[in-house]
Amino acid sequence: MNDRDWCASLQHEQRIIQALQTVAEPTPAKVRKTLNGLGYVDEHIHGLKQDGKATRFYLDLREKGGRLCEAGLAAGERTDITVCAVPATGPFAVRKTQQWP
Repeated sequence: MNDRDWCASLQHEQRIIQALQTVAEPTPAKVRKTLNGLGYVDEHIHGLKQDGKATRFYLDLREKGGRLCEAGLAAGERTDITVCAVPATGPFAVRKTQQWP
């Protein structure tokens, strides 16, 4: 990833964590609605999946040749976001070896 991606990742992580920590019962629908409210469009939200009482997801944040993505776990106060990288061009695809946060 380039320097711009690393800098942007911190800003994305902070605002996403802050918003998702307030979501009671973070279902995929509630997580999508919260992410949409932060300005993330549906086309950039991938892999929304219920995991027990939490929801896992990926955000495609690539722009200007960057490779930034974020892997998220929406779980109330245990919400966590981890930076990840994907190919700069082509369809969004996280390597199968990518671990959830």
